[in-house]
Amino acid sequence: MFNLTRSQARQRAQTVSVSHIDVTVDLTRAGDLDETHYPVTSVFTMTLNRPSTFVDVVGTVDEVLVDDAPHAFHHDGSRLDLDDLPISRPITLTVRAHCSFSRTGEGLHRYLDPEDHRIYLYTQFEPTDARRAWPCMDQPDIKPRWTFHVLAPKEWTVTSNGIDTPTDAGTFIRHDFSTTPPLSSYITAVVAGQWAVVDGGTWEGGAGDGTHVAIPLRLMCRAALAPFMDDDDILTVTRQGLNFYHQHYGVTFPWGSYDQVFVPEYNLGAMENPGCVTFNEHLLSRDTPTFAQRQHRANTILHEMCHMWFGDLVTPAWWDDLWLKESFADHQGTNTAAHATAYTGEWTSFAIGRKAWAYEQDQYPTTHPIAADIPDVEAAKNNFDGITYAKGAAVLRQLFAALGEDAFFAGARLYFTRHANGATKLTDLLEALEETSGQDLTEWSRLWLETSGPSRLSVDVQFDHSGRLSRFDLVQDRLVRPHTLEVSTWAIDEGALRRTHTYSLHTEAARIRITDDTLSRGECDLIVLNDHDLTYAICRFDAHSADTALAYIGTCPDPLTRAVVWANLWNMVRDGLMRADRYVRAVLTQALTEDHDAVVDRLLSSVQYAIAHYCPRSQRAALHEQVVATALDILSHTTTVDHQRLWLGALLSSAPWCPLSPAATSTITAVAGRHSIHGLEIGPELAWRARRALAARGDVDRARLDQWLDDERTGETTIFHARAVAALPTATIREQSWKRVLTGDISNEETSAILFGLAESTWEGDELDREFFAHLADFWATHSIGMGIRFVRAGAPHHVDCDDPDAVATLVNEYEQWLEGNTDAPAALRRLVIENFDDVQRAQRVQELWEETL
Repeated sequence: MFNLTRSQARQRAQTVSVSHIDVTVDLTRAGDLDETHYPVTSVFTMTLNRPSTFVDVVGTVDEVLVDDAPHAFHHDGSRLDLDDLPISRPITLTVRAHCSFSRTGEGLHRYLDPEDHRIYLYTQFEPTDARRAWPCMDQPDIKPRWTFHVLAPKEWTVTSNGIDTPTDAGTFIRHDFSTTPPLSSYITAVVAGQWAVVDGGTWEGGAGDGTHVAIPLRLMCRAALAPFMDDDDILTVTRQGLNFYHQHYGVTFPWGSYDQVFVPEYNLGAMENPGCVTFNEHLLSRDTPTFAQRQHRANTILHEMCHMWFGDLVTPAWWDDLWLKESFADHQGTNTAAHATAYTGEWTSFAIGRKAWAYEQDQYPTTHPIAADIPDVEAAKNNFDGITYAKGAAVLRQLFAALGEDAFFAGARLYFTRHANGATKLTDLLEALEETSGQDLTEWSRLWLETSGPSRLSVDVQFDHSGRLSRFDLVQDRLVRPHTLEVSTWAIDEGALRRTHTYSLHTEAARIRITDDTLSRGECDLIVLNDHDLTYAICRFDAHSADTALAYIGTCPDPLTRAVVWANLWNMVRDGLMRADRYVRAVLTQALTEDHDAVVDRLLSSVQYAIAHYCPRSQRAALHEQVVATALDILSHTTTVDHQRLWLGALLSSAPWCPLSPAATSTITAVAGRHSIHGLEIGPELAWRARRALAARGDVDRARLDQWLDDERTGETTIFHARAVAALPTATIREQSWKRVLTGDISNEETSAILFGLAESTWEGDELDREFFAHLADFWATHSIGMGIRFVRAGAPHHVDCDDPDAVATLVNEYEQWLEGNTDAPAALRRLVIENFDDVQRAQRVQELWEETL
């Protein structure tokens, strides 16, 4: 498929001015699964200054008209080239085509619910899949107005960008949507099908521009999930977000309506289509969601809502400046949740969760600046990563702290007012922030946005013979950047941590002296760098602080400080500066009293990763046994449902990898049968996690898994079942599952489920490692990039056991041979392989360092 380059996009934008695109999508036969394509017509109103251009459309082009007259064209399956076009006057270009329904989550995705056989369709485009759904000019800086018309069965609900005016056309309904403001193609949208709808009423209000609007609010999901919508919480967060953004952004919401649609088989978390926001339906659950899950959903809702301004109203001109919307939305989603909703601990969640993603991504060989170099749309697809999102948000938090809240939001208001409906670049935003803050941000931008890798901070502290401070320096190495941050000191006081001092600092130097004549050794049992997480840097503990943290962090009264300390300890484990078993045991003792659910969730996930990747195999079973024993104890003593769910999840994750006590076996069996334990009600997700654990151990067979599926066949349980089957440790099942991925007609989500299941099995063979590398290039070439990314992320071999050096050497050799033998592979694919290889090499280094300390 045609890979649009930055230079080609710039040339097209200079050649053509598109004022309007009218799109008619015929879905009248979409309910017939034998129909693989649908007719679509796009009518462009545009002016050219050169007689040649091209249109993006993936499908079959049936006809091209220029000013209603047939026109010659050349179409290669994705690029429609047109010559001899009139110039210097408005023309209408009509492209009639047939586009295909998708099962990969790209373009117009169609889903059949196995529970009730209802049909659901939705679009997903970013960065360049609008061309899969209708003819367009699929680049962000071409922002015409759009008018959508959708023909659909009478019983279907249809939504798009704009307000719907439905008309009965006899055998179907014609949905005519109001014309949008200027809009990039990647955020156009159509959603259609037998959706359940919750009327959320209207939100009324306005911003500082004096406009007043009444915005209709709706929620949509599959009918089977309607009882689990949790609409009160979702609509409360929605209204709180609209209040907050109108108070701070200065420009009133321009998109007419606000539908939020929770869709199946989604490749992302959510997408900011204006007025028609789509979310991964995993944000809903038939199990009772924990507070941490609801908090995560609130962040996602507010992240996408921020995009109505950052990204939709003002759009990055090209994917180089993707951070102009994603970093801001990540920052603002977190900030708004913390300041405008009940989820006030969201910055704590960010510090230990989202930011860990940034640090990990930023240490790969493939790291890049926040303001990245994106030569083409395939490269853009891979840059929706921890740097663009989480590091960008962390850097903006640093800027927010340095400039102050008032100057930051004033700059945002100026940016929106000055560039509304336009396409921008980095300098446009910096100029607005400089005007409102009075600060020159040139050097800040160079150091933070145009360099890669994390800063590293440590302390050089010394005391004299009397215990008084003689030197207390904050040291910055590798990249010297400006930091506004806090450093705190803590003492162990009657078995608990007590804050003794907090120092608010701004530094632009490699070393800065902290002066405090009153500070004594007894007040420095723990020194916390970047307390309250205001900057972006990997912070190193001194040896005494690390020991104190491992033993006492659970007694720290500040949840954000606890999160920062845990994040720093995790980075030490990843870098081989702390043995993984010390970290695991600290979590199993210090997290028992942790009352922030998102912190507990992150800690328990990191424990599983640490055991699997950073401990030699000979040590893993004993650590998993400790996880299981601790979880059993908590389940029997806590009455906090959310903690029960989190620790039960940890038990189920560890269960395949260690001997089980009778109590553990009884608990897992009960959960698999959906019997409540210690008052905790068991929903289908937890039940299938238990069934998958039993399957991975070989304690149940395929027939039992099939029976459980027959007992409750839903969209979710179908995926749970596929993953559990793939986890069965038998050669035949593994071969069958692998073949389904390579040759089966299966969806995007089922592909990932099978690959994850194969990786979770206790089967000891490594034959699929070789199979993966043998089929990798062909799979990428014959599938969409979205499916290719799923294949690599879920299927790449990554298990390292330094107790078996020959196996490690074989795995390393397979990665090296593939990379050396595929130097001409697409850059997006090579990047994914390089990152997976780096994970393998890091695990090898950490395990070898671990063994040296035994």
